[in-house]
Amino acid sequence: MSTTFSSAKHFLLATVPMLGHMRAESGIVCELVKLDPHLVFTVLLPKAVAPIFTRELTQWSVTEGDLARIRVVGIGKSEKAEPGKTFQWIFETVHAETLELRETYQSIIGRGLLTCTETGTVFNYQHIAPPSAVFFDMLAPAFAPYVKETTPDVKIINLWISTAGEILSKYGKTEHGGMADWEARTNAVFENGKDGGRTFEEVAQSICKEPNSGKLLPNADGVRLFDYEAVRASGPPPAMMMMGIIKQATQFADASITATTSMFEPGSSKALQEYYEGELGKKVFNFGPLVPFTMAPYKAPPSAAQAPFQPVYDFLDSHPPKSVMLVSFGTLFYPSQTWQLEAIFKTFLETRTPFITSRAPALYQPLDPELEKTIKESGLGLIVDYVPQRDILTHPSLSSFLSHGGNNSMFESIAAGVLNVFWPLDADQPIHAAYMTEVIRTGEAAQPPARGGKIEGTPMAVAEEFKQILSEMKSEVGDRKRKNLMALRQGTFDALKEGGEVQKDMRACLRFLSGEA
Repeated sequence: MSTTFSSAKHFLLATVPMLGHMRAESGIVCELVKLDPHLVFTVLLPKAVAPIFTRELTQWSVTEGDLARIRVVGIGKSEKAEPGKTFQWIFETVHAETLELRETYQSIIGRGLLTCTETGTVFNYQHIAPPSAVFFDMLAPAFAPYVKETTPDVKIINLWISTAGEILSKYGKTEHGGMADWEARTNAVFENGKDGGRTFEEVAQSICKEPNSGKLLPNADGVRLFDYEAVRASGPPPAMMMMGIIKQATQFADASITATTSMFEPGSSKALQEYYEGELGKKVFNFGPLVPFTMAPYKAPPSAAQAPFQPVYDFLDSHPPKSVMLVSFGTLFYPSQTWQLEAIFKTFLETRTPFITSRAPALYQPLDPELEKTIKESGLGLIVDYVPQRDILTHPSLSSFLSHGGNNSMFESIAAGVLNVFWPLDADQPIHAAYMTEVIRTGEAAQPPARGGKIEGTPMAVAEEFKQILSEMKSEVGDRKRKNLMALRQGTFDALKEGGEVQKDMRACLRFLSGEA
């Protein structure tokens, strides 16, 4: 199959094989294509995930004509990850993709033919203008220097699939709590002769020790979170990868896009803008929650869409309104100490709370077989391989959502108007939990949290606290939280609607990329 047509405006996206990122970036592509009828968008990604990105495009309100201007091109030879090796596969695939991207980019700017290695579709670029802008996922920085060197006039856009507070706390200046000066600090060690024979990477990694001082993290919105509460469950990130992410945003990129709004975090949004635009001379645009956001009531998916998940829909349909809790930690992360989760599931059984959970995360740890058998026989719990989270959050039977607090999950629950109980595990999750809650539990048992009192790391303490949470959800406390959530939901919807903050920033971004601003 060959696809040929002409266009005078062309953008390119290089993304990574991570569902949460692809899901958000599919929204960026669709929204910009809808706003500019002359735009063609090429998406380059590992062949194994090309069908997933194509599927995600259909979740947005786009016409067939819009979709025809989006070219999803699988590159390389990657196959799906083996069970238990997802993280290793992601890093290996991103590295291999970086090498493939150079050759692919040359074919595109040379107006040649490009074949999707997943579908066999041949795309003809003879009548398509070379890309005037290249969008990079924050985790794919290695290709940016090549693009800048090869085509210096092409604008580079860095995609932060996160909130402004998280971006500043990890990648901002020291006063923001971030590591923007990481490379300079590493170089200083060598300049002062204090490297001790270590390599650059070893010195850089030694500087990136997870903070454990007990100090409150800086936050422009006044959110209270101790540094040890934001420690990654997976340990310190690879130094060179993090340094590459910082360099892409602060040096190579001409602009950055966030997945937030100033309504959600006014202080942090302002601080990020002042840092990027005031000090770095780079643009920053808030593209808002990059999830399909609607105020419409639940509408059951077509039968064909329901079929793979029929047990999930049957379970929800069989329970009364606002009675079922969804337990989902995305597709990557999962609690490493399953006894804590088992204590919660036992509490669900004791309190007769219906719940649904899945084995989907890459880091999934099996439950005790006897407990899993008890859950199944009780009829109160449903454990499946995958949950269509976004589709069922608005189901009338759903009452609440126990989540890791990833960017997509947080905003999907806001869109659905469903109360979230956060269990942050890694990455941007602790700060999201802090933004959204009054009480947070992320530190170790021996260390007090910034808010919420003492932590006791025992099964009994976990069970008792969750009983309290379930009770409060049915009381005036739950009513107050739902009222607050509805106000946040409405504010987010207003930011996203026609003429709102997000669309204004999207149009401003298009003008910037066209040289009009």
